[in-house]
Amino acid sequence: MARNYTVNTRIAKPVAVVFEAIVSSDKLNKYFTNGSSSNLTRGTTVLWRWDDFGELPVVVRKVVEQERIELVIDSAAWKKTTNAAYDVSVIFEFEALEDGGTMLSISEEGWKTDADGLKGSHENCGGWTHMALCLKAWLEHDIDLR
Repeated sequence: MARNYTVNTRIAKPVAVVFEAIVSSDKLNKYFTNGSSSNLTRGTTVLWRWDDFGELPVVVRKVVEQERIELVIDSAAWKKTTNAAYDVSVIFEFEALEDGGTMLSISEEGWKTDADGLKGSHENCGGWTHMALCLKAWLEHDIDLR
């Protein structure tokens, strides 16, 4: 399946640190969510909560330590589509850089190309870009951009 988009962010921290900041609910709550029901563990459904958006489920499909995280979101549960619900994959990939930093890539695939799907894809692209930049600010400078 072709990816709808990919956003990349260079973070001046080792892969292990960046990876842990995403899979750990305690750390995720410091820069991205206002609440998370558990760590990202393969086969679980985790509820992410934001004060402004409510609670949204993510299904953890795959976790490869310090390499890849795959989540599945439901387009309707995430309030992105009104005509039909379908699964969208969210893929986090981690590349160790020669200087000790990490290239974080976040992609989505599975969005339909109708008006709802395009709108949902564009909204989520902005959301994951925001997450990546908040993660960078928090890890590199201990700043919460929310």
